Amino acid sequence: MHACRFIISHLTPIDLVCLKPLTARSDLMEYMILASSLLILLVTWACTATATATAPAPAVEELPVAEHFERWMIRHERSYKDDLEKAKRFEIFKKNKEYVESFNRAENRSYRLGFNAFSDMTDEEFTAKYFKNCSRGPGPQRRRRHAPPEPPLFQENVSLEQLPPSVDWREQGAVTDVKDQGGCGCCWAFAAVAAMEGLNKIRSEILLDLSEQQLLDCDTDSFGCAGGSVMYAFEYAVEKGGLAMEIDYPYVGVQQTCRDADVDTFAGISGYRVVPWNSETALRSAVAKQPVTIVVSYSAGFVPSFKNYDGGVFVPGPSGDCGTGVDHAMVVVGYDTVVPFVPFWIVKNSWGSNWGEDGYIRIAREGGLSGPCSMYQEAIFPVTS
Repeated sequence: MHACRFIISHLTPIDLVCLKPLTARSDLMEYMILASSLLILLVTWACTATATATAPAPAVEELPVAEHFERWMIRHERSYKDDLEKAKRFEIFKKNKEYVESFNRAENRSYRLGFNAFSDMTDEEFTAKYFKNCSRGPGPQRRRRHAPPEPPLFQENVSLEQLPPSVDWREQGAVTDVKDQGGCGCCWAFAAVAAMEGLNKIRSEILLDLSEQQLLDCDTDSFGCAGGSVMYAFEYAVEKGGLAMEIDYPYVGVQQTCRDADVDTFAGISGYRVVPWNSETALRSAVAKQPVTIVVSYSAGFVPSFKNYDGGVFVPGPSGDCGTGVDHAMVVVGYDTVVPFVPFWIVKNSWGSNWGEDGYIRIAREGGLSGPCSMYQEAIFPVTS
């Protein structure tokens, strides 16, 4: 607008006609009319240009969907094999965008949705890739011979009033950076490793970055990228005296030939404990001591919100029921009961730091007997002698 004021104060119709001698009064009138028209056009152009230059960039939600998609592709380094595939992914992105923005417009939400690396995937594709069978239950003839017939239960007779009102193991330096399992369905390995890393820090004051790839390659009781068991992962670590460092056995996201004979192991454990089922008190008591692995269930209605979760306290539903299977393993690294709104669990995921709250999700502690998304049914943690 400063440019507009400058032009108006410094230019007049006479300025625009002074370059040509005038020979008659009619000439003067003609030039005055022409000059006035030119002046109006010039001022209009200057104001428009100035406003365009100073206007803020539109919010992502206000961008045309095609431009939003292109920006999303750049941010996530996404490319497609051909224009047909790109057009297909664009249509999926549009549907996800509509769902996210419709959800966020509703009032009284305790959490919000957003855009992440999964925004060009259908819910069905996402489910098939990321929700695998992560049950601790033994498959036919797949239990290790040295494992006990039943996993030992964690027993601690405490009341909720005796437990700390809040715990966050990140603040104690017992949690490594959020990792990304990519397209491999090995959440079980990432959960087991995160729990072992936390325990080792608490016991030795040293935070080590341990190898998920070693479990993926060498834990033959699990199924690699097709799912597995945190319990089997702990049994393997007991047998091998720990795990290799990530730098020595880096993650590549596909199952390869086991080479655990070529690496040193660290952060050994002596066993594991299972948190009693359907007990919030037992899980809080365990988390107050160290990070604990859990497994959440899902249903078709649960997937869109979980896939697109961007922050806030996730509330699964009135009953806390997300489904019936045991489908995705994560790690509880804390909880909070003193917030003014909904008490929650702090859970570390393995979908990269772009998902959720820098890779974490806060899950409301409300729910049915089995807890939110059945997370009170599959809680396990490693122990040392």
